[in-house]
Amino acid sequence: MAFLHPRQSVGESGQGMNPVLHILTTDEKAREINLSGRHYGTIAEIGAGQEVARWFFQAGGAAGTVAKSMSAYDMTFSNAIYGTAHRFVSRERLREMLSHEYRLLLERLGKERGARTCFFAFADTVTARSHKHPGDGKGWIGIRFQTSPGTEPANIVLHVRLMDDTNAEQMEVLGVLGVNLIHAAFKQWRSPEQILNHLMEGIRPGRLEVDMMDFSGPPFARIDNRLISLKMVHAQLTPVALFAATGRNMEAEDCFYGKSILLLRGHYRPITNFHLRMMSKASAIFRADPANKGKEIVEVCEITMRNLVRNRKAGVEDFLDRVDCLGELKRNVMVTNVFRFHRLAQYLTQRTKGSVGFVIGVPLLSKMLEEQFYSDLPGGILEAMGRLFLPGVKLLVHPGYDPADGKFVTGHTLRVPEPIREIHEFLVRRGKIVDLSGTEKDLPACSSSEILRNIRAGKKGWQENVPAPVVALIRRRRLFGYRAAR
Repeated sequence: MAFLHPRQSVGESGQGMNPVLHILTTDEKAREINLSGRHYGTIAEIGAGQEVARWFFQAGGAAGTVAKSMSAYDMTFSNAIYGTAHRFVSRERLREMLSHEYRLLLERLGKERGARTCFFAFADTVTARSHKHPGDGKGWIGIRFQTSPGTEPANIVLHVRLMDDTNAEQMEVLGVLGVNLIHAAFKQWRSPEQILNHLMEGIRPGRLEVDMMDFSGPPFARIDNRLISLKMVHAQLTPVALFAATGRNMEAEDCFYGKSILLLRGHYRPITNFHLRMMSKASAIFRADPANKGKEIVEVCEITMRNLVRNRKAGVEDFLDRVDCLGELKRNVMVTNVFRFHRLAQYLTQRTKGSVGFVIGVPLLSKMLEEQFYSDLPGGILEAMGRLFLPGVKLLVHPGYDPADGKFVTGHTLRVPEPIREIHEFLVRRGKIVDLSGTEKDLPACSSSEILRNIRAGKKGWQENVPAPVVALIRRRRLFGYRAAR
């Protein structure tokens, strides 16, 4: 139920849930599938051996499950079989692999055994640790499968980061994950939440991250992938979930690869005209930066999980309402459990060689320059600033009122107490803190929290501070406790 749209009832989902009495080992899962005689298909693996297929062969009875296992490492062979994707480790290449292998199954075996067999194609394309690639492994894994003979297939696609120190360990954990995915897809397809729950069985925390998961096809037609993204962040399978305005899940590295990123963090309850003005000013400066010449810019609105659950009334429906409002404005949305900016900077710079710009206001800058905010770091604020201002990272600061004395200040003129003042001055001189233009007249007449109270109270005037498409959506769907003005 957790991944169905929250406005659906239990009766609408029609799915039961059986308690798990015993957690099967990887070997037991592979053997159970082999001996069932129900599923038959292809396992195609590129980049980290044939670890998934190996589990089925060593479990015994693989002839009942595996029609073909293969691996095409050579670029020419791979292109000849699957086409010419722009990147070999990409969602596009995984899609080509699944489509090709599944089509061959139907063509060659459909008449012979299609009436009694659930066909499937499993594929992965992965870069594992090696002497040429010493960092984390990464890759795409997916399965296309029938839930009953002759039906249209379901699809599950995910992206992973392999974080073990050796190639052998990364290959091993990939094999376990692949068997978990295949077994959960066959046994738990009625409940995507259960698939997610079984995905990491037998895998020690810290060995890998599953940072994107997408369900599609007729069996998953009523599944909202945005809720899956939220659940994954909440379950700490990944620190970040990213999706487009259309609701399509995106993988951060594919989305950000070779691009520069401009990010605005907020509650967005609801998004306001002031948010858009901040982003517009920051975008103009960011795009004019010589470091971004010729680079594509990705603009992102980010919601931290902390802000998401901060108000006990802000549940799943509230989350979807905010995402839908941002979608009305064609905005990419990122949901994270990363509260500290230096950790978010590290996450983003690991996924792009482009610049990263954080759009903030003066009050947040003042908070970021408080020493006690970093008491948990051995190096305190110096360590935090070093982690935050990695090459290409900048803060684009909108002027506002100084929290200390209420005076109107910019990011450069903000009064900072000693000894942090020297850090602030250094960052200003190095161009790490960039001022956005603005006067007191540019500041909003009321705060976002006041706008929200007026929406709920049915007071007039709130719509003047909110983008027109969002106003229409709030009224039409009665979002955020909307009450029509008396």
